[in-house]
Amino acid sequence: MYQPIWDQVEGILGSGVQFSLAATGGGSLAGSWLLNHPGASRAVLEFQVPYGASALSAYLGRPGPHGAEAETARAMAARAFARARVFAPQGQPVLGVGCTAALATTRARRGEDRAYIALRTEREYLFFQVELEKDAAERQVQEEVLSQVILQAIAAGCGLSPAPAVPLPAWASVAMRSCAVCPELEQLLAGEAEVIELELRGSFSLNPVRRDRLLFPGSFNPLHQGHEGLALAAAGRSGRAVTLELSVENVDKAPLPYEEVLRRLETLRGRYPVVVTRAPIFAQKARLFPGCWFAVGVDTAFRLIDPNYYQGGVSEMEQGLAQMLALGCRFLVAGRLCEGRYQTLGEVAVPACWRPLFKGVPKSEFRVDISSSQLRARG
Repeated sequence: MYQPIWDQVEGILGSGVQFSLAATGGGSLAGSWLLNHPGASRAVLEFQVPYGASALSAYLGRPGPHGAEAETARAMAARAFARARVFAPQGQPVLGVGCTAALATTRARRGEDRAYIALRTEREYLFFQVELEKDAAERQVQEEVLSQVILQAIAAGCGLSPAPAVPLPAWASVAMRSCAVCPELEQLLAGEAEVIELELRGSFSLNPVRRDRLLFPGSFNPLHQGHEGLALAAAGRSGRAVTLELSVENVDKAPLPYEEVLRRLETLRGRYPVVVTRAPIFAQKARLFPGCWFAVGVDTAFRLIDPNYYQGGVSEMEQGLAQMLALGCRFLVAGRLCEGRYQTLGEVAVPACWRPLFKGVPKSEFRVDISSSQLRARG
């Protein structure tokens, strides 16, 4: 073993920190370097390689796909951290380490060769993004470079003084960043919690009030005056305080990663309470929050009564609307510019049996012709 690598492993094993490591797609050489070192059990609790897609889904406890991206590495690190806490003595400092990689392969693959390493410590996540120029090196050489970076990342997580790093070749680069640990959000993303709330005072709760709330669902990327105007109008109409609702899952978009959820929540902290769910469909939201009223735009009302927006067509639509009506839910519907024309609830052809679900917000109480997508387009 190259002497700097041997010395780095020795430092890790003697740091007093124990860790679980999981790697997929690459990084196995780092495990070999650690486990082949005398006294590896001082620090290494386990080294898992959930290589196949089904194996990785089983390790993470949720279905994929789990691509070679930062969120996959974070989820692996979170899982490894939880396992390290189980296996290590009580009070022992622990780390969770996750690595996902897309290295040189025999099949055609879009995008650059790359890897993401994440460390879950007691207080923060450390992320290492490894970019590898495609076709610049064989897979075995990429594996060696990636494994060197994994060791350096673990050393950093163990709090070791920076050791002389093994020089990286010109075709490889590493970028590092960090973010805070939010145990409640971890539980939500891992499927261990149905809903969490960022309360107005800024703390998180795993047991928010569920019944008879006024929820304003949205992406809030960013929160703007249109959101705030509708929140004020809906609160006045319902007599309830508004709570924003952010779903990390979306019907036609990729799930929001941990870092992005934290970023959006930080922009909302102290302005409104925010519930975070994994419920992209209104019927799911209603089951989580019986008796709730929803503040929505008219474009949402159009979709709610359109069978084409339901995988199960008419039957799923009718079942969902009936459940929401039975649960005592209501929709406060504000007008909105749709395809260049201002439309209101009066233009939505709601069947008579579903009309009790919908109540319009008069134009005199709210109209702001702006959207988050427009603001993002302006930069």
